[in-house]
Amino acid sequence: MKLKSTSLLVAGALFGAAVMPAHAGNEAMMDLLKVLRDKGTISAEDYNMLKNAAAADKEMAEADKAEMKKEVEEATADMPVIETDGKLVVSDREGNWSFQPIGRVMWDAVDADADTDASGDDVQGTELRRARLGFEGDIYDWSYKFEADFAGGDASIKDAYLGYGNSLTDATQWGVKLGQSHIPFGLNTKISSKYMTFMDRPMFADSSVSPARASGVVATVNDNDYNWMLSAGLQNGEFDGDNDTYEINGSTFAVRGSFLPYKEGKNLIQLGAAYLTQGGGDEFSFRPDLVSHDDIFKPVSTGTIDLDQADAYTVDAMAIFGSFHAMAEYLDHTAEPEIGNDVDTKGYAVEAGYFLTGEQLKWKKGYTSGISPNSKYGAWQVAGRFESVEVDPGSSLEDEYDQFTVGVNYYPTKNTRLMLNYSKVTDLTVNGSGADEEPSALKFRAQAYW
Repeated sequence: MKLKSTSLLVAGALFGAAVMPAHAGNEAMMDLLKVLRDKGTISAEDYNMLKNAAAADKEMAEADKAEMKKEVEEATADMPVIETDGKLVVSDREGNWSFQPIGRVMWDAVDADADTDASGDDVQGTELRRARLGFEGDIYDWSYKFEADFAGGDASIKDAYLGYGNSLTDATQWGVKLGQSHIPFGLNTKISSKYMTFMDRPMFADSSVSPARASGVVATVNDNDYNWMLSAGLQNGEFDGDNDTYEINGSTFAVRGSFLPYKEGKNLIQLGAAYLTQGGGDEFSFRPDLVSHDDIFKPVSTGTIDLDQADAYTVDAMAIFGSFHAMAEYLDHTAEPEIGNDVDTKGYAVEAGYFLTGEQLKWKKGYTSGISPNSKYGAWQVAGRFESVEVDPGSSLEDEYDQFTVGVNYYPTKNTRLMLNYSKVTDLTVNGSGADEEPSALKFRAQAYW
């Protein structure tokens, strides 16, 4: 009877181990056998025999697990790697090639008061500001990117280039882009709309006095960590997807350099400068918006001139210290018409921002990048900016305006953001005389990108 009870207990232990995970079941069975031995239910000889059998089963289970893992690795050795952390990137295991779908959606709501007697100068409504789709990737030392914007129903090409890059020395690298890409000029113009602190860039950025993209060749050399960088481009205008013509007929040469005089961990100070010159063959006009992207009331203007040549330069600075960041840029642009006097345009913008939830603005390759919230509740940022633009300063036809913008940004996730901005013009001069109008705008944006 004792033997029968012992056999039943051992059988029960083995059955319990069989229905449990291998590691946990083996440990549970060993604990049970120790209890049975200590109570005298089984002999020490039976305990040792069963313990050895359990150890052998454990080794066999581990061997089977290792063999299965090896078979899975061999079966998937030629399959690509798929990354899904905030983006979708497909690449091979050796890092020889990659492919990534990209895009962004930005929906805006604007209530702009032109502060004029004409009610038609005000702007209220919503718009799909950006709706971009494209792809990018690399194949060995070659890279590529294509992105088009479908907002408004008409497609316009933003980036479309083939690139090549390689090491110059152990500490430096170089690269070249062939096609349409950013002109190496202007800090605010170059920073992606995905990462801008405010809904709108300073009004002199991404305009005829600080153009964004053109078709041509751009070459870059930098150290491996982008502590310094020098880019130069020879380009010939932005490709217009509507009628397959170039919007700018004259050539554009630009060069921009930046370096970090201070970097400690993620805290840094960056200084930059750029020069641009444009050849003739173009009609030139600078007529900036004042408080919103869709302004109707735009009294500040150079007028339209037949351009013989234009020269411009910018100097800029950026600082990131913990949750605080600051940025400043100054622009000086001179347009030389075929007939008449030169037209000078000067502008500057200074901004500062702070993350209330402790995040830090990301810096990547000389420009700002996205942020990752510290918690599942998202990240909050407050910011302010002051900017000023002068056209023909000191002349009897001088145009000038000052504007401030305050904003609050909420990042639910690293790929989404809600933005609320308020902008107001505090000083407006038109044709050398002070104007009474002080336009203002309340603006909201919901955005997502991948």
